[in-house]
Amino acid sequence: MKARWRLLLLAGILAPAAMGAAGLVLARLATGRVPDLLHVPSRQVLLVGLAAAGASLGLVGLASRLSKRLEEALRQTGTRAGEEALRAAGYPVMLVLVVTSALGEELLFRGGLQPLVGLLPAAFLFGFSHGGWQRENWAYVVVAALSGSIFGAAYALTGDLWAPAIGHSIHNVLSTLLLGRRVEVEWRGRWPVIRLVPEQPEAEEQPAREEVSGLAFPSPYPPRPTARALGLVTGRLPTGPNNDICDVTGVRVGHATRVEGEGPLQPGQGPVRTGVTAVLPHGGNLFQHKVPAGLFVLNGFGKATGLAQVAELGTLETPILLTNTLSAFRAADELVSYMIERNPEIGISTSTINPVVGECNDGYLNDIQGRHVTAEMVRAALDGAAGGPVQQGAVGAGTGMVCFGFKGGVGSASRRVDRYLLGALVLANFGRRADLLIHGVPVGQLLEEEAREAERAARPDEPAARPEEQASAPDAATAPAAQSDELQPEARPSEAGKPPGADEPPPGSVMIILATDAPLDARQLTRLAKRGALGLARTGGSASGGSGDFVLAFSTANRVYHKSNYPLQAATLLRDDSGVMDDLFRAAVEAVEEAVLNALFTAQTVVGRDGHVAPALPVEKVMAWISRPDH
Repeated sequence: MKARWRLLLLAGILAPAAMGAAGLVLARLATGRVPDLLHVPSRQVLLVGLAAAGASLGLVGLASRLSKRLEEALRQTGTRAGEEALRAAGYPVMLVLVVTSALGEELLFRGGLQPLVGLLPAAFLFGFSHGGWQRENWAYVVVAALSGSIFGAAYALTGDLWAPAIGHSIHNVLSTLLLGRRVEVEWRGRWPVIRLVPEQPEAEEQPAREEVSGLAFPSPYPPRPTARALGLVTGRLPTGPNNDICDVTGVRVGHATRVEGEGPLQPGQGPVRTGVTAVLPHGGNLFQHKVPAGLFVLNGFGKATGLAQVAELGTLETPILLTNTLSAFRAADELVSYMIERNPEIGISTSTINPVVGECNDGYLNDIQGRHVTAEMVRAALDGAAGGPVQQGAVGAGTGMVCFGFKGGVGSASRRVDRYLLGALVLANFGRRADLLIHGVPVGQLLEEEAREAERAARPDEPAARPEEQASAPDAATAPAAQSDELQPEARPSEAGKPPGADEPPPGSVMIILATDAPLDARQLTRLAKRGALGLARTGGSASGGSGDFVLAFSTANRVYHKSNYPLQAATLLRDDSGVMDDLFRAAVEAVEEAVLNALFTAQTVVGRDGHVAPALPVEKVMAWISRPDH
């Protein structure tokens, strides 16, 4: 809020005041008098001002329709600058800014310069002031100069500065309201109903096809309450409205879940406990409007696709799919088809596509050899993606995942930093039970100790081991275990509370997706992604040698257009040394930690192939331990 008022003070008061003062001085030099804006404008002046506003807006619309190149240039300059300012200030402050700037500019260019140098030179200077020193702004400069000519004609016609001031103010206000939106007009009887709706220019170009509902593959495991819903507050920063990744405006998440069969494993047939999750940075065409992205590889024993190009070019050009290890390639193939349908020129008149698919090994519960994630499931996840709240737990890609020896899956959380939001989505499939930490409490060790005591109590006649025998015998909690993402053939069903050993699944992997609306470039997003790994450490994760641990971060603030006729690209970025950047780092740590906890808290017990059990985290015990005074 303080930043908004600073912006209002600088851009909404000081700059217009300086322009107005300069205009008054120039007007006095040119005409011997100063423009009068202290009187009430006449009806004629008001009508001329309205006509000037309509003519100026019509000119901009016509110019964007006459040439695709001109439309792209306008979108890259004026529209993008307006969207960035709107994100920074919000609608109330932004409307004040555009009105005060219109008044200041009219005092300077029409009131002061036009009597001194003439209508057309003043209009040219007005256009040049809108970024004319940057080559990529030429289209915006030309259109602004033409609008300035219209406002200048209104002043010359009426002799009253209120005419161009009214026209310019209305032009700015309507342009602000239309940023990122389009006008829909519906006639109800004799009267039209006008609505502003989010702009989706790519939708009309998509080929018609049968839609697959995201509910076609629902999860049979309803989520339990999240950690925060039970009173477990993680970190110090405030959360977004829903405390999930979709709090970042435009981000969408969809799931498709497949659960079939029970009993012994029949490779290629079942049982099936798997799915796919889709994360869309925005609802438009990602190939045409890419987003900046950064990547951090904590441990690279993974089969994810598309990450090398993200690391090299720093952009994301497809939705992100998450699924099981051996289904990643089928998911990538369908993602390519999905993108080609929306961009038929891929591989013909333009470059090929880079499908981004992350994976974790769900083979402890699922017939992973069967590769049961189908093209229809991928489409269901993509087409059913919505803006939250995000379903968490044993759903989508998280259906067959195990975390710290308990049922894991999909978890999400968000944090608010200044005027920005950061969200995290985690596919949690990692960790040994003994390592689980929640709020610094060694929950995993406490659960193991409780299980040992229960086992001793169940066998009272068995003599207790002497201290020296206990010291020499390998403890189940510390015995060496194969650190591999691959399944161990001796694995047996595990139950909640049993000490780890042969019946506990091996430590697996994790995929972390970070989204933010803060204006960051690929290098800064890579720095942000590194902090996401610290959130894993807070829960007890240690990135075993056989795990695939990847953090992918993207920003929705500065889109990167697929084609451009300009060699330069302008973008507004956060300073690396700003306090906001430090808080975003903290937000990444806190959001990832809470997302992992939510994956554990929300997931229900799942029984998979060969009777393998991934038990639900015993939430009541955990909450009781954490709330103890000595913890």
